[in-house]
Amino acid sequence: MRTPLLFLFIVSLLLMSCSGEDGDVGPQGESGENGYHCWDTNTNRFNDSEEDTNDDGEWNNLDCIGMDGLNGENGINCWDLNADFMNDPEEDTNEDGKWDVTDCQGADGNADVQRIVLDFDDAYYFSYVARFSVPEISEETLQSHVLLFYLEHVGVISPYFLAIPGGMAELDRKYDVIVEPGLVNIMISNFSGTDTDVEWTESWDFLHITLIKISALEDKGQTTQIQKALMEADIVIEDYKALSPYFGKE
Repeated sequence: MRTPLLFLFIVSLLLMSCSGEDGDVGPQGESGENGYHCWDTNTNRFNDSEEDTNDDGEWNNLDCIGMDGLNGENGINCWDLNADFMNDPEEDTNEDGKWDVTDCQGADGNADVQRIVLDFDDAYYFSYVARFSVPEISEETLQSHVLLFYLEHVGVISPYFLAIPGGMAELDRKYDVIVEPGLVNIMISNFSGTDTDVEWTESWDFLHITLIKISALEDKGQTTQIQKALMEADIVIEDYKALSPYFGKE
């Protein structure tokens, strides 16, 4: 039993004898080579004349800034429709002798079709007439436009419309229109015309007026555009005899 204890005692002495004090710090290693300056493009560690890129007689970080790229080509002006960089006469669209952004403005949408919606609450009533003030309708407008009229009732489920002049047979109600500059008169009567003192018992909510330039209707090239504009305004052109001559309808 003494042999193991003796062995452990000898090992402990050996370990204690191997643990000495820390040695001195060793000498510093050699410094690495200096890097290259950003302007030393050929890495020869010399300031060569061609490396002074900004020609200021100095070699520094300013010589490392690259040159500006080439300017892009000039864009096409918005009025230069054929992209020839010339101000052609037809590109002066407003004919003011100038070529600028005002020549890039398109025409107003549906310029030949104007729609006016008037509230029956704003009408002036007397006897069998509902009178509306419509300043958009001038004497000139009456000479240059076709005017279409229809009444709208909003309804509980969906609105319904009545083109006028026109009537409702089931109610024996007839509606006529008289227009003068600035005014539109909607007149109500029975179909026979014997009763011209019929009260406004129907609940009409709006009067719709559509003004269409006669010149545009007479231009056959504009027919499709006018028809499209009318349909977008929920107007069925077949319902109006006034338009028939312009659209070639019997």
